[in-house]
Amino acid sequence: MGLRFGFVPTLVVSSPAAAELVLKTHDLIFASRPGSQVSKHVCYGQRNLVFGPYGPYWRDMRKLCTLELLSNLRISQFQAMRRGELGILVSSLKRAAKNGETVDLSARISGLSGDMNCLMIFGKKYADSDLDERGFKDVITELMEIGAKFNLADYFPYIGVLDLQGMNRRMKELSRIFDGFLEKIIDEHVQNKKAGKNEGTEDFVDTMMSIMESGEAGFEFDRRNVKAMLLRSAKPPNDTLGDLAGPAKQHLQAGRMSDPRRSSDA
Repeated sequence: MGLRFGFVPTLVVSSPAAAELVLKTHDLIFASRPGSQVSKHVCYGQRNLVFGPYGPYWRDMRKLCTLELLSNLRISQFQAMRRGELGILVSSLKRAAKNGETVDLSARISGLSGDMNCLMIFGKKYADSDLDERGFKDVITELMEIGAKFNLADYFPYIGVLDLQGMNRRMKELSRIFDGFLEKIIDEHVQNKKAGKNEGTEDFVDTMMSIMESGEAGFEFDRRNVKAMLLRSAKPPNDTLGDLAGPAKQHLQAGRMSDPRRSSDA
């Protein structure tokens, strides 16, 4: 069934046969996401992997990201870092247990994931205040909320300039926050390289900047592309590790209840 939301043609897939046509037979036609205000203002004009239209550019960017960030070699290079960060977490939990302190396990594990992500991508950890006074999580949450909301300007482009819902203003403010943070990171890496301070394992920013300066990407690749990739890579993976802490705690509590010895210890 075909519908039209404003100026956007929409296809309702309501049967297995139609789903096969869309997802298998003609999947390349439907692979691209439609343009939106959030992809325009925050994601550098659809230059990242999430909103980028399917085609040669998207395939090249995916290949670049896979080879330089997710390859077995790259993951093995950061094995010592991951082991060290995990050791820091375990030591802090031991100290908290010894002192009888209450621990938010979900927050600790989410923090571990964020620290590892920062070290792999940026080469060092960043405090919440380095991005914005609200902190990483709150700013990212606001971005996700805005991206998920119904925006009239996505369906009636000509009213985008009016910003009737105030969403474009919020998107531009978020774009300013992220862009300033990423520019700061890139400038730090450029200055460190000039000063000969780049030592140890090369992080993702170093790799992206080297590719940009050498021109070996084989397609348009400038600072906007680098920042678009960094923004997507730095986004927390929906706190997956933190979410796993909930069932783990429930399992431990169930174990204490079923074992009188553990129950008394609790």
